[in-house]
Amino acid sequence: MRIAIRHPAFKSQHLSVVTASLLGGPKLLLNGVVVKKQKGRYPVSADSGAQHLVQMNYNLVDPVPKIRIGEEVIELAAPLQWYEYTWIGVPMLLVFAGGALGGLVGAGATVVNGRIFRGDRNSVAKYALATLVTVSGVAIFFVLAIAFRLMIGAKK
Repeated sequence: MRIAIRHPAFKSQHLSVVTASLLGGPKLLLNGVVVKKQKGRYPVSADSGAQHLVQMNYNLVDPVPKIRIGEEVIELAAPLQWYEYTWIGVPMLLVFAGGALGGLVGAGATVVNGRIFRGDRNSVAKYALATLVTVSGVAIFFVLAIAFRLMIGAKK
C-alpha cells in the first residue's frame, strides 16, 4: 500500500511510503523513485533544494511506519489500539506450545495479522480474517509438529 506524506517542504514533489511487505520493510519514494537509505536515514531534496533527512520507524507487527522529517514526526495512520495488538498477537502464544517451531509459525501468523489490520477492510472482516489466520497457524503448527515427530521417530 502506498501512502502519501504531506509536508510543507514537499509541495511540488511527491513524497510517499510503500508499507512493509511480508518479505521486506517499508520503502520511501520521492517522485516514484525509491530513496536509498544512508546511515539509517533517507536523504531527500525538498522543493527549495535543501537536503532533508527522513527517518522511518516501524515494527514487524505494524507495516505502517512513523516518519520523522527533521524534528517533525508524521503519523501516516492512526496508531493501532491495544486490543488490536492483542488480537494480532494471539498466534504468538504458540511459542508456549511448541518452542521454536511454535514461535516461528506464531510470528508468521502475527505478521500476516498485522497486515490484515492495516488493510482497508471493515472491522468485522479484519477480525474474522485474523481469526482465520490464527486458526490456520495453529493447524500448520500441528501438521509440522507431527511431521517432525514422525521424521525423528522414523530415524530411531
